[in-house]
Amino acid sequence: MSKILFITPRFLQNASGGAEKLAFDYVSILSESHDVTVCTTAAKNYVTWKNEFKTGITENDSYKIIRFPVTKKRNIYYMNEILDRCLKDGDSVSLENQMLFLKEQGPYCPEIIEYVTKEQSSFDLIILIGYLYYPVVMSIPLLKVPFVIVPTFHDEPPFRLPIYKQTYKSEYIYSFNAPEELQVYESITKQRANRYFLIGTYVDDPFSSTELQEPLSPKQTFQFLTIGRIEPAKGYHELFLDYLDWKHSRNRSDVTLKCLGSIFSMDVSKEQEIQFSGFVSEEEKLAEIQKSYLLFNPSAYESFSISIMEAWLQEKPVLVNGRSSVMKGHCLRSQGGLYYSDKISFQRMLDYLLENPTIAYQLGKNGRKYVISNFSRDVVRKKLNQMVSMLLG
Repeated sequence: MSKILFITPRFLQNASGGAEKLAFDYVSILSESHDVTVCTTAAKNYVTWKNEFKTGITENDSYKIIRFPVTKKRNIYYMNEILDRCLKDGDSVSLENQMLFLKEQGPYCPEIIEYVTKEQSSFDLIILIGYLYYPVVMSIPLLKVPFVIVPTFHDEPPFRLPIYKQTYKSEYIYSFNAPEELQVYESITKQRANRYFLIGTYVDDPFSSTELQEPLSPKQTFQFLTIGRIEPAKGYHELFLDYLDWKHSRNRSDVTLKCLGSIFSMDVSKEQEIQFSGFVSEEEKLAEIQKSYLLFNPSAYESFSISIMEAWLQEKPVLVNGRSSVMKGHCLRSQGGLYYSDKISFQRMLDYLLENPTIAYQLGKNGRKYVISNFSRDVVRKKLNQMVSMLLG
């Protein structure tokens, strides 16, 4: 039984973030056959990094968690000021300012770095999750044992800082969620990845195909759905503007837009025509997907997108922001959804899906086949174990 150490900024079940779900899923799978330790922070909320979990060691039946305190809360506004200053300086940005950004980005947790420095030789393999954050960036240069990075790269402004290009070297080993994530890495860093795996994470399938079959009857009303954190960086401002403009210009009184998930850094009090349900249980989420005609994902920054996989499992078509190359790639490979690039294409794609219910239905069915074939727990378990076996020799 090999000893594997995970390094991840947050570790919690049912988190709203895709990277956090991936971390939990990988730990769950690999602890079936390996001795797994998770090195993480006491933070639950990624906006503030406030310590909410008890620090120290927690043992459960299959793995161990070691939580360290975050010593600096995050100030998003100050962090963005520093980021703007760094980006404005371009390639001449000082290391001092980049380090200042990295600490503000957080979670600033020096004890994790001390632990990794002292204890890494106790492990056979280290898996680091989340390219953007302090514990991962600061640990990588210190590692002397085999390691693999699960970066969840996004084509986003911070990734253009030189410190990230210098950290994520081409000779390291990566596990990408999709071919498009690899392309993002190579495009931004101007390096070719020498060794990498394509795995992604899994989505539980609570339905059989026969449970999902339903006659194609004309609908009286149409519910559209979004799932996930509701914040400006996820494209929600643009979605609300484009959706409401479409709804009013078509005089559609038979449609609703419901958003599931917590709201961050946005004032939605004026959005009277949009329903906000907050964070809901897994059962409520499944029920809302079932009631919906299609799912939107307006984010340009996705390295996987669990929400579109969840919609596809219930044979619902998706309409996604095509600026996310990963989601666009999923749609093209699966033939399970459409994508848009601006307001006009968003509105025309939405018109098309409503005017062609048979095609929309077939898109959803295609999506389900894609998820079952590529992102079931069994498929991901096999790929993950193969990766670990290869890395451990």
